[in-house]
Order: sequence, then C-alpha cells, then structure tokens
Amino acid sequence: MARNWRLATPEQQKALTTEFKTLLVRTYSTALSSYRDQAIKYRPLRAAPGATAVTVKSEVKQPGAQRMTVDYEMEKTPAGWKVYDIKIAGLSLVSTYREGFSSRVRDDGIEGLIKSLSDKNRQGGFKTVNSERY
Repeated sequence: MARNWRLATPEQQKALTTEFKTLLVRTYSTALSSYRDQAIKYRPLRAAPGATAVTVKSEVKQPGAQRMTVDYEMEKTPAGWKVYDIKIAGLSLVSTYREGFSSRVRDDGIEGLIKSLSDKNRQGGFKTVNSERY
C-alpha cells in the first residue's frame, strides 16, 4: 500500500490487512503443498553481531528443473525474528504486491482494492502474484 495506507480509514486498513493475510496464506500454502522432492540448501548467514536485519539466502534444488534462489529478508522484533519480504529468483514479494496494489488503488480506489482481494479470497483457485493484477 505504501503511501496509500495513510489514506485508508482504520476500518479499511483492518479490511485490507485481513484480506491480504488470507490471500497470502491461501496462495502460498496451495503453492507450497505442491512441492515434492525438493532440497533446500541454506547459505551461511553473513550478519554483524547485534544485527537487527538480515538476509537468509537459500537455494531450492528441483528434480529436472533449474535451481531457484529464495531469500528471506528478516528483522529482529521484540517477539523474535520475523520475515518481512521474500525474494524468489530476485523478485521481491513486497515490491510486486506494492506495485499491483498501487495500480488498483489508482484505478478503483481503496474500496476497489479491498473488493478485489475479497473476490480473490472467495474464488476456489488462486493465481501466483505475477500472473494477475491486484
């Protein structure tokens, strides 16, 4: 949402958060459940002592396919380490959604974005992030 977040009412912010969490869980749990026989190799962590932000780099080896990089951008919070972005083959999940959401808000307003997310969450099948505009 970037700067559009400040334009949303508290009720809209709550609706956006709820719908987006649902979209992420359903989209990625469906995608991850289809993986079989992949090996994940985690690279050694390079972080300064006391760092509060790190990148955990990994490589997914898939039978019959090219290796794929998956990097997790993490920050230390009072509750522990939390992932705030995932980069798959160098493409940031946060950036991808931010661009799609900005476009939807520009065309249809915040309520249009909420409706789009809600509609996707009611559909039986979910598409990957890059295959459809949000």
